[in-house]
Amino acid sequence: MNSTTEANGSGNWIAFVFGAVFNVLGSIDLTFLLDYIMQALLGGIICLMFKVIGDIFSPLWVKHKQKVQEFVREKKNRIRKRKRHDQK
Repeated sequence: MNSTTEANGSGNWIAFVFGAVFNVLGSIDLTFLLDYIMQALLGGIICLMFKVIGDIFSPLWVKHKQKVQEFVREKKNRIRKRKRHDQK
């Protein structure tokens, strides 16, 4: 019986990765890890809220800014027309 098996060690990487991960997890304080996860989630939620608020209010701010600029232009034009009329 001739059976050929290749023993190049390519199947052991999964065991190595799991061993390394569990070895690192064994030496980490889980309360620190949970605290870090909660801080990251809270920071992500706050960042997302700023992004959503910015996406909602930015177009409204641009519209308001354009209205103010148009109002100021019209007011300047009225003042110019009065000055011209007064000079005649």
